[in-house]
Amino acid sequence: MAAPAATGISEFGMRRQFERPLDILMAVVALVMLIACANIASLMLARTATRHKEIAVRQALGASRKRLISQLLTECVLLSLAGAMLGILFAHWGTALLVRYISTHRNAVFLDLSPDGRVLGFTATIAVVTGILFGLLPALSSTRVSLTSAMKGSQALEIERPLRFRTRKWIVAAQAALSLVLLVAAGLLLRSFTKLATLDIGFDRNNVLLVAADLKVAKVPPDRQVAIYETIEERLRVLPGLVSVGRSMMSPMEGGAWSQPIKTDWSHALTNREAETWLNSVSPGYFEALHMPLLGGHNFTSGDTGTSLRVAIINQTLARRFFPNLNPIGRTFRLQQVSGEFGPPIEIVGLVKDAKYESVREDTHPTAFFPDTQYPYPERPKAEVFELHTAMRPSELLGPVQSAVGEVNKGISLEFHMLAEQVNDSMVQERLLALLSGFFGALALLLAMIGLYGTLSYLVSQRQGEFGIRMALGAQPRSILLLVARDVGTILGCGITAGLGMSLAAVQVLQGLLFGLPARDAVTLTVATCILSGVALIAGYIPARRAMRVDPLVALRYE
Repeated sequence: MAAPAATGISEFGMRRQFERPLDILMAVVALVMLIACANIASLMLARTATRHKEIAVRQALGASRKRLISQLLTECVLLSLAGAMLGILFAHWGTALLVRYISTHRNAVFLDLSPDGRVLGFTATIAVVTGILFGLLPALSSTRVSLTSAMKGSQALEIERPLRFRTRKWIVAAQAALSLVLLVAAGLLLRSFTKLATLDIGFDRNNVLLVAADLKVAKVPPDRQVAIYETIEERLRVLPGLVSVGRSMMSPMEGGAWSQPIKTDWSHALTNREAETWLNSVSPGYFEALHMPLLGGHNFTSGDTGTSLRVAIINQTLARRFFPNLNPIGRTFRLQQVSGEFGPPIEIVGLVKDAKYESVREDTHPTAFFPDTQYPYPERPKAEVFELHTAMRPSELLGPVQSAVGEVNKGISLEFHMLAEQVNDSMVQERLLALLSGFFGALALLLAMIGLYGTLSYLVSQRQGEFGIRMALGAQPRSILLLVARDVGTILGCGITAGLGMSLAAVQVLQGLLFGLPARDAVTLTVATCILSGVALIAGYIPARRAMRVDPLVALRYE
């Protein structure tokens, strides 16, 4: 089916890999924006409360409520537009960083993300909408001013308007709920990435230099290719600082795969898909270079040639699937040929520990390894990869390796990679999600803390008279602390209750992106709740401590 070229290679390319993660990150950004809007709305409510006399005077002089609302909304929109302009500057830097972050050593990504008219128009629209969103409630609230109460002072106004603080409390509770959702999502993605990064992948990725040698330019005849590779391996083995060396048709997690169905006397019930086996052609030093332990049988030997009995080493998964409850050593299997027929029997001489093949996330595939001298097809690829396990930094061997290969054939082209980088490149999606979700979760937590602190600070300042009277009548500072703590507990309790419900419903969309964790992980939910509660208590303690230190004489003279 034809598709516009401007959309790029979507089915197997970057769009397929990052479309869903970026959609989730867009939803995360939207939640952070809602938290920021709620935060600013709360602060605007506090700010407009201090302007009640000004608004009352304007109304007394003939200003209509519609005009006052328009003025307040204009101030909010201007504030939002100023923030949007600053955000565009950060976005220009952030998008470049994002593209660089999803680029890997093997797959560089080039995207033109320079701002255009559509981006600027979208940003301006969002700025206006958010300005109206966080400014409408404060504007409506502040223009319902009783002229008589306003002239009497703020205390009289607050007594007449007991719902003012309740509105701010609900706004902060909503912030806490949304923040908990983001904290849970960030916690799940971070824990999932940690499990991937610390997973036993079946081989040692550290201090392994991968050298891809291509014989195409050197024009080596097919019957000489194996001899050339063996000569190169012998030259590399004597380099100083080299622990072991092996070679293979495919290196671990290089992004490609070679697979064919196999058949045994015990696998007739398996479908072609279930019988699909991942394959590799390796030298005897491959397992030692990658520290892949043999669990049974023996390694390939120099006696395994193109004319000897065909042999293979299999992994544990293949043994369990094709030889259930049997010792696979000494048994045989047949490999499907290009023609569709199954070839001659291949004897299993060794059993190796399971290892990842294409990516860290995958379920372990049934895998069979052939001696490089017994490549099962007539025409072999013109490139192989040498795995060099070093006792020094792998980068220090680049020059000696080039010299050693040049002594064999100067026409052989080489390409160098680090196995650790290759493994890390296979987790770029998970690393991106963990990093950005953690950043946005921390930002949401900070915004919620600011909102709670601002609301409680304003509440304490407006209740100074009440606190002064209580203390003048003998109330202890501890009782004042409990009054403020009760407000913190109410806000926090409502926010956490709503946030947990929202989290349990929302995290299901993350299930496909997690590894080794259920979406509704109790540990993550508990830790996120504890973090939010701890931050909220810290944010509420400062205003509460200030309330405990109210001087009764000063408070009684307040207005």
